[in-house]
Amino acid sequence: MPTAYGLTALAWLSRFLPRQWLYAIAETAASLALPLLERRRIRIRNNLQRIHPEHTPTQLNRDATEVIAETARYYVDLAILPSISPQRVLDRHLHVTGLDHLLDAHRSGRGVVLTTAHISNPEVAVKALAALDIPAVALVERLDDPGHLEAVNAARAAIGIEFLTATQTGIASALRTLRDGGVVCILWDRDRQGGGSCVPFFGRQARFPVGAVDLAIRAEADVLPLYAVRRPGPDRLQFDVTFLPPIDLLLKGNRALDTRTNTANLARLFEPIIQRHAHLWRVVESPWAPCRDTPWDDPHPRDQLAEVKP
Repeated sequence: MPTAYGLTALAWLSRFLPRQWLYAIAETAASLALPLLERRRIRIRNNLQRIHPEHTPTQLNRDATEVIAETARYYVDLAILPSISPQRVLDRHLHVTGLDHLLDAHRSGRGVVLTTAHISNPEVAVKALAALDIPAVALVERLDDPGHLEAVNAARAAIGIEFLTATQTGIASALRTLRDGGVVCILWDRDRQGGGSCVPFFGRQARFPVGAVDLAIRAEADVLPLYAVRRPGPDRLQFDVTFLPPIDLLLKGNRALDTRTNTANLARLFEPIIQRHAHLWRVVESPWAPCRDTPWDDPHPRDQLAEVKP
């Protein structure tokens, strides 16, 4: 419940304080809380070391601290974005590149799986969908703390689209949205629920959820990657949002292999993006640990397709 209380307090304070003050308060609180977050900081640092083995301990420590600060800013976003109209967010807070990729994919009528990573605040791009009047739902992971999930989803719901928990009911609703030509937003880079696939990621085996690819295959929809990065500067509510071209899904009729292969391609696509913005990648859990953190010695799944008989 601390998250619920924190979001309520931030939303109340936003009525009286400039948002720059709210971000400053959150950043200061994150800095003061570092001794209490030491285990979390170490896990984040270990992830960063996998991504940037060339970095010095000082660089790794600085970037791990920045990830925690960015998480604090994310919760300020959650508190204040509901009070800003989607059109205003799109016009004044987002600097968008590649929007035609999304609009063209949506016009095709096939349905679009819009997928991204936990870099900065990917939900600001979801707010843009409401401004563009594109029918969409977001599929989010279940959390161990129901109170946390309820508080976060309540704030998310005010963004302008429906957020669904990844249960059987939520997945069925997401499939209907795709088959009706709508958009489903889903994050691909944190496998809290288990059941993902081990794929190559920075030279080692890492486990990621396959939901984005699996939904697209089942609904015969496009997979469109994007990422949002908070801009440096005094106005923390400024983001560069980049929509990438749809992924060319490789389909050979073996659903398990197809899902794993295309998830591997998604991870490969995001590797340089996450490497460039590792100090904003808000993933605490190690994606490598579930795969025993071993080197990836096998051929890439994409290359193995040549060996699969039609």
